[in-house]
Amino acid sequence: MNRLSLMALPLIALAATGCVQSSGPANPDVTEIDLLANLEAPDFDNTSITDVKYTLLDTATTALLGNYCDIFGVMNDTVIIHDMTSFGVNSRLLLFDANDGHLIRPISHVGQGPGEYQWIQGVVTDPEHSELLLLANKALRYSTADRYIESYDSSNGKAPIGSAKNGIYQTQTSDGNLLIYRYDMTMTSTDTIVVKGFEPKWNSVTSNLSGDEVLINIADTVFSLTPGEMHPVAVLTRGAKALTPETDQKMLQLIAKSDMKQFSELYGQYIVFQQFINDYTRFIVTYTYGGRSYIDTYSRENGKLLARYSDSDDDNAGIPVPYADRTIHINRLPFYYNGRFYAIVSEEETLGNDGETSEDLNRALISWRVE
Repeated sequence: MNRLSLMALPLIALAATGCVQSSGPANPDVTEIDLLANLEAPDFDNTSITDVKYTLLDTATTALLGNYCDIFGVMNDTVIIHDMTSFGVNSRLLLFDANDGHLIRPISHVGQGPGEYQWIQGVVTDPEHSELLLLANKALRYSTADRYIESYDSSNGKAPIGSAKNGIYQTQTSDGNLLIYRYDMTMTSTDTIVVKGFEPKWNSVTSNLSGDEVLINIADTVFSLTPGEMHPVAVLTRGAKALTPETDQKMLQLIAKSDMKQFSELYGQYIVFQQFINDYTRFIVTYTYGGRSYIDTYSRENGKLLARYSDSDDDNAGIPVPYADRTIHINRLPFYYNGRFYAIVSEEETLGNDGETSEDLNRALISWRVE
């Protein structure tokens, strides 16, 4: 196993920000994203959504989706949806054909025995071998034909995330350092990145999948992880609205006291980063502030804000996706894969071929490209 040791994180962040000037980044590989500059801007969109595909999902009883469903992966023409009857209950995967919405098969093995899980937290897809790695209390390897292959321990650190192509990553802190482990599809460690002198005490380390790319935000610098390396791609600016260890400690104390009202008020004063998507032309950043959730799109070339969508009580809140003679609103961050964005249409906006809602319908899948 290879181990790469990096300098203390403040110096890493400084090296990244040192490539950025107010007129735009001197290093085209690192973009400065100023979350404060347009914080009060209304919702708008200067991008163009094209090549929209709308597909009604199978109405077989086994295929019906509940309120707790999300896209966990896309593999060629197969969309993998995670579904639960309620939060953390009856966790299962449903594999749908993206072209016609047909249910290919469910994968559901809740339990305590071999090949079983309590709750699926994520999925790693392996198109080359037609396999899935279910990330739960352990990692379970299945074929897409629902054949159980093997299980692996994944109990160290935060929940792993990644792809068969670029590796599976998991973070852990030890002796004041941040450790970033890389695994293969058998959860065998292949290399480790050590960020010395940084042990996060608050919500300053988050990671997510963007296509096959794993992105990790460490104290407002977003890195792309590759075997044995981490490359800065963006620097987020939150200024005084960034969380600090002191603020986080106050929040923990309020939670311990069950004072959720004051917790919500304090939490709403800060920009809380959630996820980051890189489509290599634009960056999409999601965060919460002031009790609302935001989806911002920035130019990778100059960091300019190109689009903003926020949640509100307005029926038209969310990403407006034009289809036929209407607009479908997506309120959650879409799943990005191979140049396309995928989302599940809400029950209220799922219309049949006759243009009407019906209790006989399941949900719909929608996907698009952005120009």
